Amino acid sequence: MGKGYCVGVDLGGTNIKAGLLDDQARILCSFSVPTEVDKGNEVVVNNIVGAAERAIREAGVPRDEVVGIGIGSPGPLSHRQGMIINPGNLPSLKNTPIRRIMTERTGIRCTLENDANAAAWGEYWAGAGKGVTDLVMFTLGTGVGGGAIVNGRLIRGYFENGAELGHIIVNPGGRRCSCGQLGCVEAYSSAYFLARHAEDLIKAGQPSVLKQRMDAGQMLMAEHIVEAAKAGDEVANKVWHDACYYLAVATVTMQHVTNPERVVMAGGLIAAGDFLLEPIRRHFRELTWELLDDFPDIRFATLGNDAGFIGAAGCAWAAHETGDW
Repeated sequence: MGKGYCVGVDLGGTNIKAGLLDDQARILCSFSVPTEVDKGNEVVVNNIVGAAERAIREAGVPRDEVVGIGIGSPGPLSHRQGMIINPGNLPSLKNTPIRRIMTERTGIRCTLENDANAAAWGEYWAGAGKGVTDLVMFTLGTGVGGGAIVNGRLIRGYFENGAELGHIIVNPGGRRCSCGQLGCVEAYSSAYFLARHAEDLIKAGQPSVLKQRMDAGQMLMAEHIVEAAKAGDEVANKVWHDACYYLAVATVTMQHVTNPERVVMAGGLIAAGDFLLEPIRRHFRELTWELLDDFPDIRFATLGNDAGFIGAAGCAWAAHETGDW
């Protein structure tokens, strides 16, 4: 990479996280500000622009050495058009040409990327994927997302919805996902559906220590499932086994599609540690083919909640080098 700096902006429904990085992915400054989505389009756009300007100001670098701004945003969006199209948790930004607005108001070129893609690029550029050319990342949070990088390039696809890893069908005709499909990995391996799966089994009459929480009117959370599974609860073990098994199925699928050197697991569920990682690795080896020993290195992400803005800055670097803004 050439010398200079890039701004990364990670746009969320509650907060905007931003920072400025140099060409070696060193963070010169970072901070978080409220998105204020309830105040409408103009306020949110002003906050995005203001976050980028603040990053340059706080880093104290020459403005003419800032070569790009990267924005990671919830989708659907269009990288080619630089437009946020219809983000579910940011309704006021529907059909907002944020790349053009940002470039006009800052005088600095801007690139727009899906937030999961940006986070994957962050791990590839500066985190658990550093040093490899082909990577797949699953983000395991309220939903399941991710990104795929092949030969150093993000996979976006013709319709710009490529690498929607959470919607790989791992159990045809299985549980209904929030996207409408049946049997998505998200419907088994996301924090939200883990808890709903356990609730369904308990309501169907299966005994579990988790029933005490439900009877008390408390919502089950993924961490409760993990805690109960570690203690030997049968319902929790069933749900957790399914989550790990179907993540392994999705990983095998991606191994045959993009053949990554490394598969990275990110998001809140990785707090379970080896209780998550070891079953995924074991199921992967049981499920994958025997023709070749091309097992990817499956490991945890390292950048945590910073992956989004780091990756957004990295996407700006890539755009600066390739001209693909």
